[in-house]
Amino acid sequence: MYQCTYKLPGREKTFVAPTIPAAHKLFMKDYAEAAGEVKKVKIEKQEDPLFLMVVSYPTYRDFFANPKTANDGDPEKFGIFFTEGGI
Repeated sequence: MYQCTYKLPGREKTFVAPTIPAAHKLFMKDYAEAAGEVKKVKIEKQEDPLFLMVVSYPTYRDFFANPKTANDGDPEKFGIFFTEGGI
């Protein structure tokens, strides 16, 4: 399960779902009018305590939360580059 925490001015909203697009759908169902206020989104994977990403809302919305691009998109098109190895 993915836990997505939306950082808004002065508050946070967290949604948990089996996929990132499903969590975004829950957010949009209840808070679509606040989507323009979201600055960043923290993504955690409940079954992997070492998994954590904080991304800007446009990157989250356009790549991670979009089922089409999340499943078969080219991350480099969105400026996302993956490297091997640790920090």
